[in-house]
Amino acid sequence: MKIEEIVEELKYYKGELPKEALKEAIDKKEEMIPKLLDMLEFTKNNLEKIYNEEDEFFGYIYAFFLLAQFRERRAFPYLIDLLNKDEEIVDYILGEDYPGNLPRLLASTYNGDDEALFSIIENRKINEFVRSSTLQTFAILYLYGKKDREFIVNYFKKLINEKEDDDYSYLYKEILDETMNLRLIELDGLIDKIFNVVDTKEEIQELKDRFEDEKYEIDMEVYPFKDFYEYIDDTIEIMEDWQCFRYKEDEEYEHSENHMILNYVFNKRYEEIERYENIGRNELCPCGSGKKFKKCCMNKYITDDVLESLDFIDMCIAKGIWYLEREENKKACELLRFAWGSVREICINNNIKSIEEYDKKYKGYDFLSNWLQEYDEILELSNKKDRLIERIRLCDDVENTFDLNDEEQLYWKEHFIRARANTEFRLSNKEKATNIIEDYLKEEPNWTWGYVEMADWYMDKRDINNYDLKKAEEILLRAEKVDNEENDIEDVIAIFERLLDIYKETEDKDKEKLYEEKINKLLIKND
Repeated sequence: MKIEEIVEELKYYKGELPKEALKEAIDKKEEMIPKLLDMLEFTKNNLEKIYNEEDEFFGYIYAFFLLAQFRERRAFPYLIDLLNKDEEIVDYILGEDYPGNLPRLLASTYNGDDEALFSIIENRKINEFVRSSTLQTFAILYLYGKKDREFIVNYFKKLINEKEDDDYSYLYKEILDETMNLRLIELDGLIDKIFNVVDTKEEIQELKDRFEDEKYEIDMEVYPFKDFYEYIDDTIEIMEDWQCFRYKEDEEYEHSENHMILNYVFNKRYEEIERYENIGRNELCPCGSGKKFKKCCMNKYITDDVLESLDFIDMCIAKGIWYLEREENKKACELLRFAWGSVREICINNNIKSIEEYDKKYKGYDFLSNWLQEYDEILELSNKKDRLIERIRLCDDVENTFDLNDEEQLYWKEHFIRARANTEFRLSNKEKATNIIEDYLKEEPNWTWGYVEMADWYMDKRDINNYDLKKAEEILLRAEKVDNEENDIEDVIAIFERLLDIYKETEDKDKEKLYEEKINKLLIKND
């Protein structure tokens, strides 16, 4: 595309994200920078018309983000000028999610003008969320080495000391958040002057615990630092999640089979609720069992608070699975995470101790036993650290929510032991990963899949640092020596197949032949 064509594509909102034009703009960075700055100048001079929708110009949003991605310092004054306008205008130009994007835009275009940032942060006439978002800019600059710790600490001290008693602005909640995330122990003692701006004692205790945690380390690859403390590096990826570019996608979803099934589930659930709504405890159950309601289906009755959560869970699962079918794993993962959070809350509040118990009591779009595994698989397929950390948290959540020591939950217990060990290994915690498996093997020495799990860590050629067939062989030979009479033939075959793969790779023909024969004998026996 020619520069003029790119500019035309980026001038107006057309319902869909102009990916090709954005890609071309990024490829032609040097030529596009002047054009993007012209867009910001036009916006500044026509702001009232744009805000009042007398002019449908939309190029400012692409310009701000692209220039931030380009680290273009000349965009910084335009942001400062915008932030001095009414919050409604800021919201209109940057979008309602501006508190998450604004600090990143400011940090990415920062030109060294601290006074400009101070003038926003310290002006009580400016919206409190604009002020607090601007303050976070300094935290990002600190994390990227553009500001030193002394600067941050001294400026926070100044703001705390100048706080007026009647000022409950969100700005001071932001100071608490940054103090905790950056572990600014230099503020210990002074920070309690603004504890009255938080709602719960738990938040205060969390900050005190952080001060006492000498092992705490900032990790830019995991939440909350990813994505909220990062420079703008990928405009397209950020904008792909914006609702304003997803209306066509939503329309496609609403015509999908997934949405049709969701509506059926909703209708069925509400019909069942109406069926049981006015039944007395001692009346015969409407299901036709001949038992009294209290002895039959009364425990299936859904309260209003749970009903609202179930509807939300089903909406997340239906669309999450739809995204999976489209191979949009990032969006699917977010929705399944929301769904799991609500499921966990229901289980804790209603003392539900197993996945099977939840599925039996609350029938929905899909069984928890199905989509929980899909959520886990999405996390497993990612090599990003934040996703792997999320998988560890999922393991923690499952173990803390359900009684996995119950014999009926053996599958889930072993599944999440493997998930935890696998993830720790990929996070380079090899000793911890090995100990997780080995500790369980002490309880269950015939657990074939524990050996398989550990062997697989060393059989992946793509993992150059850990590829070690000799180590994998040692693990599998240990498995072969255990009492395999208690294991399914398929489990034993899994061990032999891996050994066969090793001997094929090492060209050990005798052992290759030996394990081919062993596998064939088991297959014949299984038939």
